[in-house]
Amino acid sequence: MFSRSFSSVILVLCSLFCLASCGQNKQDVKTRPITQLYENAKQLDYPSMPQYYIEGYQSGCYYELYINGIMVFKHYENVGLSNHAVNINQNILQSGPQKITIKLFPLGEIDGENYTTIDPDDSFRLKIFSRDKQKPYKAFDYDFLQEHKVDIKTSVPYFEETITFNAEVPYTLEGWSNSQVLTDMDQDVLEQEILAFYENFGTVINTQDEKAWVDLMETREKEYFKAVFYNDNNDEELKARIEDFTATFDSDFQEKFPLDKYEMLLSKDGKIVTLKSLERKGKSAFSYGVRKEYNGKQRKIKTSSYLFLHKPKGSNKLEIIR
Repeated sequence: MFSRSFSSVILVLCSLFCLASCGQNKQDVKTRPITQLYENAKQLDYPSMPQYYIEGYQSGCYYELYINGIMVFKHYENVGLSNHAVNINQNILQSGPQKITIKLFPLGEIDGENYTTIDPDDSFRLKIFSRDKQKPYKAFDYDFLQEHKVDIKTSVPYFEETITFNAEVPYTLEGWSNSQVLTDMDQDVLEQEILAFYENFGTVINTQDEKAWVDLMETREKEYFKAVFYNDNNDEELKARIEDFTATFDSDFQEKFPLDKYEMLLSKDGKIVTLKSLERKGKSAFSYGVRKEYNGKQRKIKTSSYLFLHKPKGSNKLEIIR
């Protein structure tokens, strides 16, 4: 009798503890710096909330896609992709003409053969489309659709083409519109400033300083939140984005990696810069190690992350803009 009563008491206490713990965890999530980053913005209520996407289809080449000077997608595997549309609203600062730059690269060595050129029988096709965020999703139901096929007339070691499309969005972002032109700087000085920024950012990740991370990411994330999600806190993709960020700061394993050998990649207007790896195709030169869930298992992974930097007008400090 005593044993059964005692067991019941233990079960009740354990249940209460679990409930209290769960309640505490929920409260912790709500008060985390990353979560609070998206809490105070007023949800937007436009008659139309277009979300623009791009999707590439290639054969016989690798590719990178840039929207208004910023890389938004890369593909360095010798397989075709499907259903991989990428939202590009964050790089559309306002309504009007938008530039898409297509960069094609040869496959290199595959199965003992070395492919060093882009050839006329290689192909690349781009699809640009938009849907209204407020409408129910329907496959192939687009509010806007534009397609472009690259015309490769002769074999070349590299191919680049810039096209435009017209976007209509209800918001305006400052982004890099008023940023300084970095190509006007002494490039050696700029490079040292970039290296110092990356070193500090790596330390913030490695020491799991979530508040410092939010301070560095605030401008980028608030513009992303506005343009992509229209400040909708209930968007499932936003929730997944927050979970991905917080997982980095909840990891019980961190590793700081040195930068890869790199090239400074400047946008054509000279306002944005990032470091691109010369060792890993298409990757950022910056990476860090954490433990995250991957294919249902907790694994130590090396994560590469592009940081697109600018200097706001009147400032002498590099900041993350995308």
